[in-house]
Amino acid sequence: MLRPLVVKYSLDRQDVLGAEHQVIELETRAVSACCFVTGVSFRMCGNHRPLTFHELASGRFLQLLCVFVQAAVFSLAMNDAKAGDGESPNTGHADDGRGTGVLKQVLSLPATDGSVISLGPESTASCRVVCFLGAECPLANLYAARLNRLAIEFKERGVRFIGINSNLQDSMAELGAYAKKHELVFPLVKDYDRAAALGFGASRTPEVFVVDPKGVFRYRGRIDDQYRPGLLRPKLQRQDLRIALEQFLAGEQVAVPETVASGCLISLPREVDENAEVTYCNQISRILRKNCAECHRHGQIGPFVLDQYEEVIGWADMSLEVMEQGRMPPWHATGGREKFSNARKLSDEDKSLFRKWVEAGTPYGDPEQLEPVVNYPIHEDWAVEPDVVLAMPHPFDVPAELPQNNVQEGIAYQYSVLDPKFEQERWLSTVMLQPGDPRVVHHALLLLRLPDGSDIRFPGLISGHVPGQMATDLREGYAIRIPAGAKFVLQMHYTPCGTATSDLTRVGLVFADREQVTHEVQSLFGINPDFEIPKRASNHVVKGRVPYFPAHGNLLAIAPHMHVRGKSFSFQLHRGDQVQSVLEVPLYDFGWQHRYELVKPIPLKDVTRMEFTAVFDNSEDNPVNPNPDETVFWGDQTWEEMAMTVVTVAVPLANRRPSAGSKAVETWSAEELKAASDYAKRYIERLDANGDGVVTRGEMPKSVPYSVFRRMSENDEFLTNEDVKRQYLQRL
Repeated sequence: MLRPLVVKYSLDRQDVLGAEHQVIELETRAVSACCFVTGVSFRMCGNHRPLTFHELASGRFLQLLCVFVQAAVFSLAMNDAKAGDGESPNTGHADDGRGTGVLKQVLSLPATDGSVISLGPESTASCRVVCFLGAECPLANLYAARLNRLAIEFKERGVRFIGINSNLQDSMAELGAYAKKHELVFPLVKDYDRAAALGFGASRTPEVFVVDPKGVFRYRGRIDDQYRPGLLRPKLQRQDLRIALEQFLAGEQVAVPETVASGCLISLPREVDENAEVTYCNQISRILRKNCAECHRHGQIGPFVLDQYEEVIGWADMSLEVMEQGRMPPWHATGGREKFSNARKLSDEDKSLFRKWVEAGTPYGDPEQLEPVVNYPIHEDWAVEPDVVLAMPHPFDVPAELPQNNVQEGIAYQYSVLDPKFEQERWLSTVMLQPGDPRVVHHALLLLRLPDGSDIRFPGLISGHVPGQMATDLREGYAIRIPAGAKFVLQMHYTPCGTATSDLTRVGLVFADREQVTHEVQSLFGINPDFEIPKRASNHVVKGRVPYFPAHGNLLAIAPHMHVRGKSFSFQLHRGDQVQSVLEVPLYDFGWQHRYELVKPIPLKDVTRMEFTAVFDNSEDNPVNPNPDETVFWGDQTWEEMAMTVVTVAVPLANRRPSAGSKAVETWSAEELKAASDYAKRYIERLDANGDGVVTRGEMPKSVPYSVFRRMSENDEFLTNEDVKRQYLQRL
């Protein structure tokens, strides 16, 4: 005979989970499992041995209780509810009055403010919105402000919001910091044993449930369709949660009661295999250190750390997913460490080991097998003590999120001129860029502006802090030359992270002894600004070349650069009729701008031509396309496009190119001169608002700094066809 069951347990502030206070009550109408609790003894069918006090203290009791709850409570206390596997809303589940699931549990969960929140089937609220959130999940941070606005907007209509955190790795203190940081207007509670996640069937953060007064799920899934991991859609097309609330409150059926939540996986309970061959201490810690810890440690761009076991087990399922999908570690070129020294590419063997570890319940293993601790510099420190530190003149304020009418354009690039006041030539062996808040710095580029009067006007690239490239640390004997009187230009590209913040990026320079320098490192540009990407073109090809390269130099690295319509990139070296493919990037990603560093530098003495091919997708199938109905031209901003590459070469000092101040005669082919004239004509026509044949400062885009405009116009405040033509030719 099946009898009602009530399971109650209490954990005080001394328990091993570190809970301040937690009371959970679970109730079902019937169970099909044989179970009873007496004192500290816990028995289930298939596990007849009483648990010892040591096992209780070690958390074994909670692990088995979760298994029991999953089998007995979850399967019998809820209707079957399952999210689809696709990206689009699942319209095949019409709301027939039963919804997509039913809450029959009574959950009492501790909140960040010290209270205990009870969540059960019956409620006096018109409806409740249950939001599963993660303190470190990037999407949960991005959506916090929107959830706040929705909670305020619908409060007067009787809707109550509650946030639930079911992550092993998020402590109550971290949840409190999350609630404070985002100024949450609704309670946030901790689901220590993941009973709530199991009861609701939640699998990701953020994931929301609209629950009616009787506990029926009227909607479950995503908040809206704008954000996915690593993807920001330029336009919000469907506000799923808002639509579901409006339809339910109006007494209508929810037209789309279920969508696929997109975000960070919640690691749900698994039985630990204590005899597993793959453990954290042995194999997994080494895999993560080699491939992930550069970014995923304190003070770096990774949103969470992966160098501590307590954190890793909470991110285990999510890590496995992105590894098997090829999203992490970020690497977009064909070829791995055999070709590129900075490749971050997991082997199939490593992926298999990680899967075995997760399926075994993420066992810790023997701590004697751990590698020695790496003492990384903390965020405020430099990896190498710099000789000179430069900084932006003022902090830049970054909003929590972009307004909906400005998502397409984003935050305009910010420029600062940094004057090192070098009165003599300097050589740099290391260049470090240190963002004040790495969460909002998409990339930072340090450019060299040569002294006034130099023939070369286009700035050279010194270093960058971009996703996938953290610093410029040169080989022994290699250095970058900085002429006396030169200045740096710091270009900053910011993206919101869900929290209003400010950034003050610094630059650290380490000098090299000129007597020890054997090679000068130069950055050369290959650019084709003369392109028009047609509306809705899905495979538009733009070719370009690096017009100058030292015959006695060696090719060290290639860095492609396009914007959000970039699709693929390739780079070739020509030796007469022979073509050597050096780099293939079949799936270019603007979010990860790698500099691909060659294991073996390539001598250029026989090379006759350097070429690149950039392919763009301006179709509606490109999920980050700002507008497929626009013809796209060259431009600095993200919603415009660039077709360029930066190649790094090393030249023996005996064969160094003449200094920038020396005179040089350059000749242009008839084809190049015509291309320059055509480009200048189109450029002026596009910006010349009053049709007088010249462009004034007021007609230039606001994103172009005044200093750049004056340099382009030869300081006469009018930009002519000849000015643009000259700039075009100087970039070749």
